[in-house]
Amino acid sequence: MKSFTAPLLTCLVLIGGLGAVHGIYSDRWGPSGQLEHAVKQLDLVPSSFGDWVGEDIPFERSDMAHAGIEGTILRRYRNPRTRESVSLLLVCGRGGPICVHTPDICYAGSGYTRTADEKPASVDLGPNGTHSFRVIQFAKTGSVSPSNLEIYWTWSRDGRSWEAPANPRLSLARSPALYKMYVVREFIPGTRAETSDVCEVFLNRALPDICQKLPAGSDGI
Repeated sequence: MKSFTAPLLTCLVLIGGLGAVHGIYSDRWGPSGQLEHAVKQLDLVPSSFGDWVGEDIPFERSDMAHAGIEGTILRRYRNPRTRESVSLLLVCGRGGPICVHTPDICYAGSGYTRTADEKPASVDLGPNGTHSFRVIQFAKTGSVSPSNLEIYWTWSRDGRSWEAPANPRLSLARSPALYKMYVVREFIPGTRAETSDVCEVFLNRALPDICQKLPAGSDGI
């Protein structure tokens, strides 16, 4: 399951690439107590969620700062009971850099081809609310071993509720602090895994804890 680590790292840089230009142009690089608090809360995101056990994926933190990404979690979660795994990318920064570069841009730049139209999805957590996502699938072109990716992504301004607007620049770019989350799974086309809902299963287990930890000790971001 290491094959999508490289494009995930590439996407991590590209999330902020053009967004950094946007942030400089908007003159929104001043100090923000809200942003500082939001970044610190990333340290509280659990390394395990029930049966899902996480392992950090190394990356160069210095590459993130100039891209407008102030805080990052990059982690692979495995479920030893079901032998399933997903990767979680969670970043934080000002709205300008974080709201741009959706997967159709950064994964296409890493040699992937979109195999299905982008679509909306939701995760209903009952009393913890319903959270919106976008979902897309890719295939690796020119690969010896066929392998596809499914990606769920979303944003949050407060760590409590997650949204995936059709035009994030319009609604999120002015946020003083913004989280962005990717959940990625790999599958082999033509197998039972192709129709699996692993990302949704993981999110149903992990998202309540994430929503509880990110805003902890805050009156709101």
